[in-house]
Amino acid sequence: MLLKKYANGDNCQAIDLVKSIKSIAIANILNQRDRASVAGWLFLIGSLMFVFDAILEVSKGVTLSAVLHFSASIIFTIGSILFMPDPTQN
Repeated sequence: MLLKKYANGDNCQAIDLVKSIKSIAIANILNQRDRASVAGWLFLIGSLMFVFDAILEVSKGVTLSAVLHFSASIIFTIGSILFMPDPTQN
């Protein structure tokens, strides 16, 4: 085991090893959370761009295709909001 290998007479090395392993694990968790947050925001921005495009399409003239495009983009944006990571979750 790693702790036994480094704890030969000096517990400081074992404690330092455990601290470094914990810090690496915490950094990996934060990195994953940051990536999920950035991905969520990019997805939401893309969804809002589709809403803007749909609004422009409806402003040119109300057609069944324009209304479907607008409705789908609104639903897509709501879904994007619901998939955003919760900032209060540990």
